[in-house]
Amino acid sequence: MKAIILAAGINSRLKDYINIPKCLLPLGDKTILENQVSSLIKAGFKQEDILVVVGHKHEMIEKVHNNTLFNPKFAEFNNGYSVYLALQYILHECDLPKSEKIFILDGDLVYDNNLILKISSSDNENILVNKPIDYSLELKDEISVLDSNGKIVELQIPSQKDPLAPEYSQKPLYSYAGIMKISKNVATQLHEKLKTSHQGWYTLSLPEIVLNNDIYSFEITEDLKYCFDVDTKEDLDKLSNIN
Repeated sequence: MKAIILAAGINSRLKDYINIPKCLLPLGDKTILENQVSSLIKAGFKQEDILVVVGHKHEMIEKVHNNTLFNPKFAEFNNGYSVYLALQYILHECDLPKSEKIFILDGDLVYDNNLILKISSSDNENILVNKPIDYSLELKDEISVLDSNGKIVELQIPSQKDPLAPEYSQKPLYSYAGIMKISKNVATQLHEKLKTSHQGWYTLSLPEIVLNNDIYSFEITEDLKYCFDVDTKEDLDKLSNIN
């Protein structure tokens, strides 16, 4: 198994509160990044198979984890380019078996340490981790619609200009939480998509990927204590309460 942790961002939404990469914020007696790496190792990953894509203040992250890949366009593009570079390296520089699984995680995610273990042990080879969410015209996340077996049959990315249609108010909806597990085949498809669309968010390529593959939702359940990304001052407060 391989893992890609996305940690190249410039923290624009939290620049008034922190002066370090978000992945280096404290979580217990470690950093968010160290907790992510520990949870991956607990699930069977080797340290050298965990690749952290860095950019902003990369030297600080490299002191914590030495298997990194520098994104030279971290201030210019969104995370699509980080995923593109990481998949380019993993798919073309590593000798991957056909059955290889690749995890992609946002670097500012705080989650229950058992989450990665549960995902890695799932029989479904392609998974998006999701949270249930209520319909709203204000939704801006990656929103999944599932069939009765938990397969994602549709993925919408609404915006202020193009909100989710009212017909979706009658359907159970799920919001992407920033962690995926994909097969080598799906990773290759995502890499190909990002060749021409890597300036934006990598999730913009997911609607077509979902339509062409069997990708299942993994729902954050109550026994998993928490799973959230650190984007706002309120998230910082939530993080400090865990500490």
